[in-house]
Parts: sequence; structure tokens; C-alpha cells
Amino acid sequence: MDRDTTTRKHSHHHILKRFESGRIDIWSAPDDRQGTRFPGVTLVGVISADTSLHFPDFRSSERTFQLLTQVAGRAGRGEFAGRVIIQTFNPDHYSILRAKEHDFLGFYARKFSSGRPWTIPLLQAHQLPTLRKQREENGESRRGNGKNRTGSAQKGYGKGIQILGPSIAPFARVRGKYRWQMLVKGKNSSLLHHFGRDLSGRLEPQTKGRGVSLDIDVDPVFIL
Repeated sequence: MDRDTTTRKHSHHHILKRFESGRIDIWSAPDDRQGTRFPGVTLVGVISADTSLHFPDFRSSERTFQLLTQVAGRAGRGEFAGRVIIQTFNPDHYSILRAKEHDFLGFYARKFSSGRPWTIPLLQAHQLPTLRKQREENGESRRGNGKNRTGSAQKGYGKGIQILGPSIAPFARVRGKYRWQMLVKGKNSSLLHHFGRDLSGRLEPQTKGRGVSLDIDVDPVFIL
């Protein structure tokens, strides 16, 4: 099941019905978002299970653990026992190990004892301002302008907030627009809200009518 095999309307439904009826023995999909629950499934295999671990996202370990535990639960839902095979280049990573044991509490404990508590959203508030523009600027010019704008907006907040960036987004171009973003974090959510409004107010006169838009995602679940 992928974009090539599901171009027609109801393609997903037809594939799932064929699999459920036993006319398909092996079903391959890029992820487990379909949420399938078929009693006849006795084997689940995950290829390159650690791919999501390398995403530049502070929730990458959580997403990996979540996906593996979710897909593992698809096997053995009927009268026959299930088996799960995980292929990985990082067999010692705690996300893989805790998913193998289906150990939610163990993963939670390891996440908080990683020695980097400031990266955990539960302990800090986050904002993800993203600037979108139709035309790509010179890299150095864009970086300099971005730092000047955010630097001036940061004045008055002291050490209450920390800014990472601005830099080109991991997905640099989406729907024909180039994207630059930064991550703003701090322990005081009200302070971050004030900063977001201040940044938006400073940028609006400079971007109005130029095909530039600013989006601020508060407590983002995905930073790519």
C-alpha cells in the first residue's frame, strides 16, 4: 500500500478488504497509520526501524517507540500467537529495547534520566516560528536578516528564553514556498507568548505585501 497503488478512490478500502478476506497474504505499507486490527495476522516485520531516530526532532525517540509498540500490537490478535521481527542498526538504543519489551514505564524513566531534561516538552514551553517565502534569498543575506530581526525581538527577555536558529527548515520547500524556522524555548510559557507577539509585530511591517508569512506553532508536536 503506497501512493502508486492507491491512486484511485477507495483503493485503501479494497486492499484492506482483500487482506482481511485472505486473498492477500503479505501486506507492505510505509507506516502503520491505517490502524489495522486483523485477527489472522501472526507475523509483523519492521524494516529499518530506527530511521525515525535520526530525524532532527526532540521527539524522535518517542515517535520511534510509539510506532514500534503500535505496529507490534497488530500481531497475535486472534487465536494464534503473534511474532514481531524488528530490523535495526541501533539494537542498543533505549527506544528499540523498551519497544521490544513493550515497556512504557521503562521508556518514560529512561527518557527523563537521559541527562538532558531541558529537551523534554513537559519541563519547558516551546514555540516554532516558521517564515515562508515564495522566492529564495541569498543564504547569507537571509541568515543575517533573520538574526537581526529575532535578536532585536529578544531584547528585554534576558535569559528567560533561548533561541535556536533561525536556520533553513529540514523540509526547506513545501508547497512552492521556502521555509526558515527557529525553536524558542523557556520555562515561562507567558514569556514565550509575549515574545511571539513581539516578533510577529516587528516582522509584519517588513513582510506585508511581499509574499512572506509567519506562522508560530505553540508547543509543536513536529518540528520538521
